[in-house]
Amino acid sequence: MTVFFHLWKWRHPCHSIMKIGTIIRLSDVNQCENQFQRVRDLGLEACQLVYKPKVYTREDADRIRATADKVGLEISAQFCGYYDNETIWDLYYGYLTAGLNVEAFKAERLRYLRAAIDFVSWLGISDMVIHAGFTPNNPFSREYATMLASIESLAKRCESLGINILFETGGESPITLLRLIKDVGRDNLYINLDPANILMYGYGNPVDAVYTFGRYIRNIHGKDGVPPTNPRQLGAEMPVGKGEVDFPALFKRLKGLGYNRYIIIERETTGEEQVRDIILAKEYFEKLMIEFGW
Repeated sequence: MTVFFHLWKWRHPCHSIMKIGTIIRLSDVNQCENQFQRVRDLGLEACQLVYKPKVYTREDADRIRATADKVGLEISAQFCGYYDNETIWDLYYGYLTAGLNVEAFKAERLRYLRAAIDFVSWLGISDMVIHAGFTPNNPFSREYATMLASIESLAKRCESLGINILFETGGESPITLLRLIKDVGRDNLYINLDPANILMYGYGNPVDAVYTFGRYIRNIHGKDGVPPTNPRQLGAEMPVGKGEVDFPALFKRLKGLGYNRYIIIERETTGEEQVRDIILAKEYFEKLMIEFGW
C-alpha cells in the first residue's frame, strides 16, 4: 500500500472536529476499493487522492467517487501532478525542471492540469492541490511573470467550476507564495501547508509560516523533516515527532486561526515501515487534538 497523508475551506466549514487522513496514490482505478478499504482499516476517515492517468475520464471519476462513498472514505482533495515526470526533486536542477514556470514543460503541464480540473469537478470535490514549482522571490523577474500568467489561467477555469487551487508549500519563502496569491487576486487560491517541506527546502520555520499564511491555509500535510545542510539536496523527511517540526506550537497557532478540517499524514517510505509510521503519526496527532480541544 502506498499511502501519504495530507489536508479546509474557510467559507464552508464542513465539521468542527479535524479529521485525520492520508494521501492515496492510485495508479490503477481497478485497485481503488482495495486501497480505500486499507486506509479505512487503519482507522482513517479521509484522504487526498493522487491519480495521474494519461487521460482523465468521467468514467474513472464516477467509479472512484462511488467507491469512496461505499467504503466511507472522504476525499478531501485531488493532488494534481504532471504526467511527464521530468521533475528533479532537489535544490539545484529542480529550479529548471519543477512546475509551471519551466518553458520546456509549461504548455503540456498546463494542458494536463486543465484536464485535471474537470476530473476534480466530476469527483464532486472542491479542492485541487498543485506543486506550482519554484516561485521566484523576485516579483520583477520574467519567471515570476510566467508563473502569474499560468496561475491566472488555471484559477479562472477553476473559479467557473467552483474549485479551489491549493499551493503545496516548500519551493519558495512563505511570503513569496502569499505574494503570488495576492497578485493573482482571485478568491479561490489557498495553501496546502506542508510544514516539513518548509524546513526541508530551507525556507525557515513552519510555525512562522502559519502566521504569514493565516486564513489561506486550507489543507495540511502531517509530515516531519529536517532542514538541508547540502545546498543541492533537500533536508531529510522523518517520521512524525522525530524531525524538527514543532507540532505542538503549530497546532496551537492553527487552533487560534480556527482551523478545523483535515490533517493528512504523509510518510515517504513504503511497506510495513510506512504503515507503522502512519499509525504512530495518527496516535500522535490524536493526542495533540485532545490537548488543544479539537
